[in-house]
Amino acid sequence: MLALALVGAVWAAPAFAQNCGEDMQKLVQRRVAEMETIKKIADSARAAHKQIDPEVFCAKSGGLVAADNAMNAYFEKNKDWCQVPDEVVANFKTAVAQDIGMSGKACKVAAQLKKMKEQAANGGGPQVQPLPAGPL
Repeated sequence: MLALALVGAVWAAPAFAQNCGEDMQKLVQRRVAEMETIKKIADSARAAHKQIDPEVFCAKSGGLVAADNAMNAYFEKNKDWCQVPDEVVANFKTAVAQDIGMSGKACKVAAQLKKMKEQAANGGGPQVQPLPAGPL
């Protein structure tokens, strides 16, 4: 009976390990697709000799952040079972932090631009107090 249980465990382990590989492959493919989207935005801006539009980048970088978070969650949940080395997890967390930082900066600039556009549409921007006139 014990031998049957051990044989069952041996047969089950490779199947699950294959699932780890399949799961990670899907997560990596999703992340690569999102990174390609970001790369296309950067390449397009570079070809036009312009800066990247922060509003477009902010909108599109959300997909990369979501893919990063999904992969990070998978690593945290399955690191031991899938035998993901600690160094890989640490390096990935560093990459995720960089992606989130870039996205956050772009979204902050996009919000500032939106506010400036709204102010310009509503009367030309922030009101400047006139200098005093007459004798001081």
